[in-house]
Amino acid sequence: MRRSLLALSVASAVLAIGASPAWAHGVGERADLPLPLGFFTWGAAIALIISFVALRVLWPKPRLDDASVGHPLPNWVQAAAPAGRIVLRIVGLALYLVAFTAAWFGLDTPAANIAPVSLYVVFWVGGPILAALAGDVWAALNPFDTIAAGWERLRPRPQAAPSAGPGADGEDDADEPGFGNWTAAIGIFSFVWLELAYHDAASPRAVAVWLTLYSVANLAGAVRWGRGWLRYGEGFAALFGLIAHVAAFFRADDGDLRWRVPLSGLSDVFIRAGLPALVLVTLGSTGYDGLSGTRWWADTIGARQGWDATFVATLGLVWVIAVVAGIWYLACALVGRIGERDGRSMAQVFAPSLIPIVLAYSVAHYFSLLVFEGQDFYALASDPYGQGWDLFGTATYGVDYTAVSTRTISYVQAAAIVIGHVLGVVAAHDRAVSIWDPRRAERTQYPLLFVMIAYTVGGLAILLGA
Repeated sequence: MRRSLLALSVASAVLAIGASPAWAHGVGERADLPLPLGFFTWGAAIALIISFVALRVLWPKPRLDDASVGHPLPNWVQAAAPAGRIVLRIVGLALYLVAFTAAWFGLDTPAANIAPVSLYVVFWVGGPILAALAGDVWAALNPFDTIAAGWERLRPRPQAAPSAGPGADGEDDADEPGFGNWTAAIGIFSFVWLELAYHDAASPRAVAVWLTLYSVANLAGAVRWGRGWLRYGEGFAALFGLIAHVAAFFRADDGDLRWRVPLSGLSDVFIRAGLPALVLVTLGSTGYDGLSGTRWWADTIGARQGWDATFVATLGLVWVIAVVAGIWYLACALVGRIGERDGRSMAQVFAPSLIPIVLAYSVAHYFSLLVFEGQDFYALASDPYGQGWDLFGTATYGVDYTAVSTRTISYVQAAAIVIGHVLGVVAAHDRAVSIWDPRRAERTQYPLLFVMIAYTVGGLAILLGA
């Protein structure tokens, strides 16, 4: 036990100190943030410990499961929902086609092509935020599901699982292939590899190649296993669907739109094979994003360019994901040992408690990117192909770097990380007291609390420039 705790401490320390102020992405980079690191790291750690103690006293039995049932939204919302889904399908398919064609046929310059900013900023950064606020809207926006729905109309498949609508929580694993979320984890890894490791990620043609391969793979999966497979087998649908469990709005099994206490939906996350991998790949990629901005990493890359640099960056990405995953699995092994359960199963059972942290890192690490680089989307919407058009009169719009101050951004980012980890502690505690008696549940949570503190300190160190 002591050796395991020591190993966990060392791994966490490595993650925490491997950080720096610079943060590179496929389409931009942010500057240093003017906040004292020590103030926030100590404050965050204390907040997590206080939350843990308070939960021990005030939360002796599970509460999220009962709250997750929710309440129906007004009748007029239910009546408008079918038309709203049609509109979302049209919008999602239209945006996909514009980005796809711009990537292939538009000007091969990132600043004059809408595809890179659409993929890396609007979609990758905006998608999780939208899911957390409005529920699983991506289930209707998803162009792959819309295309698959059209295919099913042409060639009906009675045995195919029905597609879930926005915010759907209904799960039916009767006809699911056994690999669960593993294909989704692979899909997300392919995206973060393109964004963070590939040497020319901002190139519209690089986006075009990836988007084509990703589309073909997922449409083939939908043809093979039915539209229902897209809910958990397609990377972004699976990830955004998980994050949507944090939201107040969801679609129940009977199709009704309902609202519930935010976070309570984590109690009914369907535990599939590969769920921890999907969450940890997403979480680990943000860790590598920070590492890639350090002076040490710059020295490691050195003068490497092209595929040589991509190879080294790929090793770094895999290494950081492995460190993040190793910390999690080691902590869950300790949980299993304390609770007399299998450690690997505990990694799956408690994986939903990482979902608020994934959301927090998405907001924290990419908020400034969305605020500033996202403004380019507004301008490029008038000229998506770089042909000199001005369809909506916004083509000459410039980025306003004074829209939000760096201090405001830093407070939003630091608050996101702290709040996300506190919510993670709450979700893990609720799951623990649903499995064990309060005394044993408390003991099992010490390793997970340590992980939350380590992730928090590491995340803040990356953001604030340790």
